Amino acid sequence: MKRLTISLLACLVLVAAHAQTAVNYSNDVKTVLETIKTNAFKNGYQHMISYDETSNASLFVKQNTEYIVFFVYDNTSRPTPDFKGYLMTPDNELKKKYTAKPDDIGQVGAARVARLNFKTRKFADGHEQYPIKLEANPKATIYIFYRG
Repeated sequence: MKRLTISLLACLVLVAAHAQTAVNYSNDVKTVLETIKTNAFKNGYQHMISYDETSNASLFVKQNTEYIVFFVYDNTSRPTPDFKGYLMTPDNELKKKYTAKPDDIGQVGAARVARLNFKTRKFADGHEQYPIKLEANPKATIYIFYRG
């Protein structure tokens, strides 16, 4: 009976610790978002769109525009991140040429942040916009800002 009580108590402590980590991560993401927004707005960027805890996202980019994409993920278990953005095209050479990986820029509590910066030029083929695919592993909250 004593062993069972100790085992149940240990399980409860583990569950409580995990729940506390989830709460801290959620609060850390809010803190990160406020910092990102403050700095982005101060530098003339506008918020385009956000995606909550996803492994895939996309956006259309316009010519002569600067973009900043932030990937915010839970770093509690220290996953090896693999984030990238690339031009959605069936042409593998173009896809390879226009693929970018973000830089790791820091951590707030359990929330780690990576940033992808890129600028589009005038599109020579007359298109007004192009689709970009974003991939996140592990799942990340993705914030996209632009200025043109």
